Amino acid sequence: MTRPDVVDLRDKPGARSTRGAAGFAARTLRRFVDADGTTHVRALAYQSILIVLSGFIGVIGLASLLDAEWFRGVVVELSRTIAPGPAGRLVGEAARRGTRAGGSAAVFGLAAAFATGTLAMAQMERSANRIAGLPEDRPPVQRYVVAALLAATVGVLLGLGGLLLGAGRAIASGVGWTKEAQTAWSFARWPIGFIVVALAVFLLFRMAPRRPLGPPRAILVGSLIAVVLWAAFTALLSLYFSIQTGSPYGPLLSIVALLIWSMLASLALHLGLATACELAAPRRPDRAVSRTARVGADTKSR
Repeated sequence: MTRPDVVDLRDKPGARSTRGAAGFAARTLRRFVDADGTTHVRALAYQSILIVLSGFIGVIGLASLLDAEWFRGVVVELSRTIAPGPAGRLVGEAARRGTRAGGSAAVFGLAAAFATGTLAMAQMERSANRIAGLPEDRPPVQRYVVAALLAATVGVLLGLGGLLLGAGRAIASGVGWTKEAQTAWSFARWPIGFIVVALAVFLLFRMAPRRPLGPPRAILVGSLIAVVLWAAFTALLSLYFSIQTGSPYGPLLSIVALLIWSMLASLALHLGLATACELAAPRRPDRAVSRTARVGADTKSR
């Protein structure tokens, strides 16, 4: 039974006319489109760019204040690997510039990253609510309090997972581990980082919406879909820019690459949300009625 405050996005002709994997994918995409998902994707992508740039500058400034050269190297290495191609060079340049400002870079960079992260988490709540069919968000004060808490917890967890995946080698070499420990870490960081990112996305999908999207199993599957899509999009974009030589766009290509990467990462999250919502969606009554009628017909024929 559908709750009275939930808009049933599946209540349209042909919404469940197809079955199987293809039918499920079609319904998931339709849910995404009906919720105006592209608008939410663009909004989150814009905020993600600000978080990446200001966050890197803030962390590099903090590393300069603490005189942690190895940590600065970790962040610069992360900029080269977590964002593909020219986008990584752009973020790396922003990180290197952050070392010159020191304290002001740490204060203003981290403050800007936290403020933008709060707005991004509020946007994730709106996206999840619309994709799930919830027409209203939390009250404004409660919405931004929850968003700030998510930015300080889940956002940090996402950053930690990205650090493990993107700059694992720099972590091992910066800390000064032995050769054997570095070799073992080079293999262990991938499953650990993937688990951390998947856990962060799961918590985000679970806590951001005004109402639960569905059972934990559906949210977990949606989270894994989002992480796998993000990794695939990043790898494909990195491969594309790695084979591009002599681009006529020059430095502008870095900005374009960062925009595309943030857009694809945002798209991966929203498709994961749509997948979780579709998995949690109850069966339509007409299918239950048709199945009951079929069972009754079989009983009569016997």
